[in-house]
Amino acid sequence: MFTSLKRVVGLIMRYHRFTAVLAGAALFLATAAAAEIMSVSTEKANVREGPGTENPALWQAWRFTPFEVQEWSGEWAYVKDFAGDAGWLHKSVLSETPAVIVAGKYANIRTGPGLEYEVTVSVEREYPLRAIERNGDWLKVSDDGEIEGWIFIKLVWGNIDPGGMDYDI
Repeated sequence: MFTSLKRVVGLIMRYHRFTAVLAGAALFLATAAAAEIMSVSTEKANVREGPGTENPALWQAWRFTPFEVQEWSGEWAYVKDFAGDAGWLHKSVLSETPAVIVAGKYANIRTGPGLEYEVTVSVEREYPLRAIERNGDWLKVSDDGEIEGWIFIKLVWGNIDPGGMDYDI
């Protein structure tokens, strides 16, 4: 009888260790899967082939261009844009400012959050904008210059919830 009880207790302890390991693995995977979206904080930034100024610039990104950070190497972030193009940016040109980029051919900016509102301007693909506020499926955006208004979130990629969590579209 004592041997059976000992065996049952051993099985229960192994089960609890196994579930603790599974819970830890699930937490690690969830954290790794939650990609960090950051945006360019300077007027222009060189996206480089490798981590360091000695590496050639692949292209330049404009202020508020959002990137998904894939990994960090010291002060350099390996990033991907909405099209899947990748390169390296220094942390000094990155910000947590919520931002989006027009992912379609163009997008209309409206005076309010809905199709019934007047279109004030149309912006072309790859136009970066700072995200200010979300109202349902609409996002208030600005380029901190001439443009401010509302855009439908299905037309952009980046941080579409400036008040909280990051979402990908």
